[in-house]
Amino acid sequence: MALTLPESAAAGRHADWEERQVDIREDRAWMLQSRVNPFPISGSLALEGGRISFTLDAAAAEASLVWLEEQFGIDGLKSRIEAGETVVAFDHPLDEVVVSWPITGGGAMCTITAPERKWVVTYDYPSGGAVSQTLNLVSGRRKAKEWKRALAEAGA
Repeated sequence: MALTLPESAAAGRHADWEERQVDIREDRAWMLQSRVNPFPISGSLALEGGRISFTLDAAAAEASLVWLEEQFGIDGLKSRIEAGETVVAFDHPLDEVVVSWPITGGGAMCTITAPERKWVVTYDYPSGGAVSQTLNLVSGRRKAKEWKRALAEAGA
């Protein structure tokens, strides 16, 4: 599976997730290696045209990208991101994935089971500290409700 969209597929995508226009939903999110060893990577989770995708943003260049490079068998993600290349970690039709919200994620985390792996995505940065985690859960639960509604509208 290609990590970077071909030029024709990437046309119209912006490096800054806030500038993109999607037909249903898009939010800043963090992709995690796993729920136990997070190694969060910043980007945007989008639901558009019957597809769900995660695109890395410029801040992802500062993350530990080793696990994602190993997943795809490539090197040099940091330099690609810094060069402004659009890097898509996954992009699947909704009928190829199962999206769920594990109870242990407190509502702020979802899993997207795709053909190549189970992706873990959280709507809020997984930081330490009880106060920040509590605040994250509140906003994460709100976003989860919005995503569940958007997925239902998209027929998932």
